[in-house]
Amino acid sequence: MEEWSIDVLPGQILRWAREDAAARHPRLWVRAGREYAVKSDDFARISDDDDVNLVETLGVLEVSPIGGKDGWTLLLRAQGTEELRPAGEGDSFDPDAEMSLEAFESQFLDAEHGEVEVAVQVDDAAARRRFEEWLDQRLHS
Repeated sequence: MEEWSIDVLPGQILRWAREDAAARHPRLWVRAGREYAVKSDDFARISDDDDVNLVETLGVLEVSPIGGKDGWTLLLRAQGTEELRPAGEGDSFDPDAEMSLEAFESQFLDAEHGEVEVAVQVDDAAARRRFEEWLDQRLHS
């Protein structure tokens, strides 16, 4: 699997996802949610029995063709907040943290949040060509 950053605005990706969702026959699978990454183990000890970690919340939007056969996924990763959480909590994707595109946009794409990365993951050279064709159609329509 190969991943690289691309020069596409987050708002464009949200627009494409919304347009596809409104289509009679959607072609895209879209998942928006929160992931948690431990930034520092054993950040602080509240008491002798309580270990906590500094955890960063990340907003992640994934867009790929329905069925996954095209071999590519468009990713939008947005920095969120940092907070202290009990050790053992907040490592990776929280399945209960999926959200709507509107919630994702309001929580992770406003001026108060940090950097946003747009990237694509492809399985192979053929998937890269399929993604580039898809992207070219979106950018020139």
